[in-house]
Amino acid sequence: MFYGYIGDSRTLNDVITGLLQGRNGHLELFVNRYYLSLGVENGLITSFNCDLDTFKKGNGNFYNILVYCVAEMLANPEGFFAFYETPASDVKKLPTPVSPDELTIQATIVRRELDEIMDKIISPYAIFRVTSKEKDVSFFEGKNIIEALFLSEDQAVGLLRKIKDLLVEGKLDIYEFREGDHSPEPEIDYVMEKVPLRKVNVITILDNLKTGQFSGIAKISSPTYTVNIFYSNGEVFALYPVNFDLFEFLLSPDRNAELSLLSLDGALVKFLALRYLSRPEINTVSSNFMEISKLFLGLSKYKRDALLLISEKKGDRYIIFKDGKMIASLQETEGRYNFSNSLRFEEPYFVSLYFYRKVENIASVAYLFMINEILSIFMKHSPSKINSMILREAVRYPFLVFSEGKFHLVSNPDEDEEIKLLNLLSFLLELSTQEIGPAKQEEELEFQLRPFKDIFRVLDVDKFLKKAV
Repeated sequence: MFYGYIGDSRTLNDVITGLLQGRNGHLELFVNRYYLSLGVENGLITSFNCDLDTFKKGNGNFYNILVYCVAEMLANPEGFFAFYETPASDVKKLPTPVSPDELTIQATIVRRELDEIMDKIISPYAIFRVTSKEKDVSFFEGKNIIEALFLSEDQAVGLLRKIKDLLVEGKLDIYEFREGDHSPEPEIDYVMEKVPLRKVNVITILDNLKTGQFSGIAKISSPTYTVNIFYSNGEVFALYPVNFDLFEFLLSPDRNAELSLLSLDGALVKFLALRYLSRPEINTVSSNFMEISKLFLGLSKYKRDALLLISEKKGDRYIIFKDGKMIASLQETEGRYNFSNSLRFEEPYFVSLYFYRKVENIASVAYLFMINEILSIFMKHSPSKINSMILREAVRYPFLVFSEGKFHLVSNPDEDEEIKLLNLLSFLLELSTQEIGPAKQEEELEFQLRPFKDIFRVLDVDKFLKKAV
């Protein structure tokens, strides 16, 4: 087995042409966010697999798709490779085996032709409109470049030159742009950065985030703590650390703390939250003991949703995979996020891997807040009885600890634990009704929760509490 890093077009060409010479097996590439597997027999490429959606369709010109995929890799030739001396699986057989030299030559020419065409159509996923009545031009109606390459019997170079000429002559035009297999990275915007809470009304700001459909992270920081509040489309879905009493904080904000607002696509925010709220499959393993290329290729090949965290001296790198496709790479340095185009990591670095799973915990935080509010009412009326009951109940909830008259979360609750919290809340509400009567319970709860009315509104707490009553 051979594996390593690809940093330029020369290295990519050397890997394809030099490594495959006279060999049997398969070469896997992850370059420019594309995944490609080449099946090799006696040094000739006989089959391939790639992550273009077109590849999954019926019969077509798969040789053109192979050349196109390598040409796209040449646009930004950085990534990883691995060669295995075993047959490839789940591949498309090529009608005629092709030599690695021929493939790289064809891909280099196609890359040049694509660059000239992109000046006119911007994206390979732009849909063509035919403006000529000529019969041979009608083939391109309603297709993009990739579809045309797949459905045409012509070789890629000749077809692209024909498209270029038709565009120049005005016989082809563009009428629609569609999102492709590899979408451009969304924007990062710091709406607010390190603003002292004594200068703003934090409730008003959170209210604006809700009505403005904000997606991103609200970060509250001080010299002794940092709190992250995760948003998606105006809704708070998670809080870290989980043992932070957000309700009490918002009622009486720490005036020495500072607020920063990072606006980011909601889907990416849920991946970033994994770092704080999920258990890693690989936890801070040194690059001295693992090969990073295998992770990139494996996540692509097996189409995983995952967050790959690379910790370097200069900061953390967050690399996000969705359905096996790398959709974003963010660099965090001194608390600031920026997109990063490089896949070169500074040795030594540490690797953590998180597979995507549900990390929403705001419902659990709301349930726990209400549990503690009901407990405080119990303490006023029957402290000895409630203390003995708490000791019995605490044993059943290993993700909770009871301290100073309150329950606290010690880990981020999973879905089963969230249900247990809801059941505990329902149980305490029913017990409270029996002990002090429904009228007294309602009166005391209303008195205790009245100061939190606006907080409940901006956090949408009512929708969670309806499940408990």
